[in-house]
Amino acid sequence: MKSRHAYAVGALLGLAFAVLMARVHAGPQLESQRLTLRLENEKVRVLELRLKPGEQEGFHTHPQYVLYALTNYRVKNTAADGTSKVFERKAGDVFWGQPITHRGENVGDTEVHALIVELRQSPRRPSP
Repeated sequence: MKSRHAYAVGALLGLAFAVLMARVHAGPQLESQRLTLRLENEKVRVLELRLKPGEQEGFHTHPQYVLYALTNYRVKNTAADGTSKVFERKAGDVFWGQPITHRGENVGDTEVHALIVELRQSPRRPSP
């Protein structure tokens, strides 16, 4: 009886480990299905954003970030408090963004295509 119990526990632990490893290899869950993770390390997270005309992404949060527009587009950003603002970007525009929780909606007639580089917080070094 004890050996069956040990076998069952071992099998469950093995299954849990396999599921955990599959999640680790799949990468972090992104807030939006329209974002593709391109690079992530201890300094930055690089995301590629694509929104077709009329598409909208759900609410999500960015730390400080830099956005680089790859196409001309119009996007309406709605903040967590409900306020909205429409931005027109041109291919090659670079935008600095403070931390924000928002959702985006493509309100133009071209695809939103941009790279977003989120900055990671660096651990503070003690003063000498």
